[in-house]
Amino acid sequence: MRKMTLHILVSMIIASAACMLGILLLMSNINSISRQYEENIRRNVRNQKIMSRISEDIYQTESLVWQHIVNEEDSAYLQYEERISALLDEMTALFAELEEHLGDDADAATLHTIVKQHVGFKSNTDVVLDLSRSGSKQSAQYYVGMKLSPYFDNVNDTLLEINRNLEEKGETAAAQMEEGLYTARSAAVVCLGVVGFILAVCIVVVTRRGRSIVDQQAEELRNHQQRVMELQYNTIVGMANLIEGRDEDTGEHVKRTGWFVDKIARELAAEGAYREQVDEAFLDNLWKAAPLHDIGKIKVPDGILKKPGKLSYEEFEIMKSHAREGGEIIYETMGGIEEHDYIEMAHDVAKYHHEKWDGSGYPEGLAGEEIPLCARIMAVADVFDALISKRCYKEPIPFQKAFAIIEESMGSHFDPVVAGAFLKLRPEVEQYLLELEESRD
Repeated sequence: MRKMTLHILVSMIIASAACMLGILLLMSNINSISRQYEENIRRNVRNQKIMSRISEDIYQTESLVWQHIVNEEDSAYLQYEERISALLDEMTALFAELEEHLGDDADAATLHTIVKQHVGFKSNTDVVLDLSRSGSKQSAQYYVGMKLSPYFDNVNDTLLEINRNLEEKGETAAAQMEEGLYTARSAAVVCLGVVGFILAVCIVVVTRRGRSIVDQQAEELRNHQQRVMELQYNTIVGMANLIEGRDEDTGEHVKRTGWFVDKIARELAAEGAYREQVDEAFLDNLWKAAPLHDIGKIKVPDGILKKPGKLSYEEFEIMKSHAREGGEIIYETMGGIEEHDYIEMAHDVAKYHHEKWDGSGYPEGLAGEEIPLCARIMAVADVFDALISKRCYKEPIPFQKAFAIIEESMGSHFDPVVAGAFLKLRPEVEQYLLELEESRD
């Protein structure tokens, strides 16, 4: 009996030692997989941030080049050219940083082709600016279409391809990690057949470790997605401020109208008006779309946009074109974004916010509920802010007179339900505007 007991004890000791060795190997394997996967996540997040900044610089460069072309004031040319030069230099630095961190040879080779073309792109940009400054506007526009725009498209397509490759590698790494964890668990099951109570402890350790890795990676992914969404919105607001800064009080118009439309929409929701349209998604999309309502002004010359006196008929027709141009710009520049409802709302806000309830507005003379609800809300906010703001062609009018004009225009210029909701907000609006004035003092 003693001999048998000794044999059992020795067998247990050997089995325990073998199990402990297996546990050590198991933990080492899991840690190695975890480190590799975490490093891959960090590298992908860093590279995606760099590519987002390059895409933003590309859009701003294209926007500034077009502003340079439509500009008619000699004093503004140098400012545009300095900002364009700074963006091109930043893009060069970002390309170099991205090349350094790309781990895949195929992606690096693809990016290197774009980087080499960047030198030629900078030269072509200089040609466009020279043509624009010398007054050859049509030649400059043609050169943009033939030389610069294809490069912009090529860069964006390349970055999208690299980003897809990064996502595929991330999925592969995740699959490898899951496979490694599965192998580790299988080893634990074998150990359980040898020494059950030791393996039970091992399974608890492995399971906790695996859950910790998954939770950490899920949190990193959520944080990254949130940062990307914030970057997209900040880019939109920055672009809107850049455009509004040509004829408004730089950013304040965007800020105020954004506040107005959000309050109006929430008041409609509280009243139960247009309940089939005004839901949380509508409120969120409208808040993000409002800054883009005047994006079409980027194609209106400064001489018209900043004219202190009354516009001629021909000048006013050009000014009115910003609504239609704004809708087209939204489709052309943001059509690839997956948030279809948001793109449609941004388009409608930009194109139709100058339509009137009685059909006398532009660009299409829509009437009543033919006008998208988001544009009817934007119309009230835009007109009210224009009335109380100082512009190059007029002085601001008092709040009470502006509210009276809105009330008088119910049923003619404005949707009476939307305008009525805004008038109910008068105490909040006045308090908000007073607080803004105090914050500037």
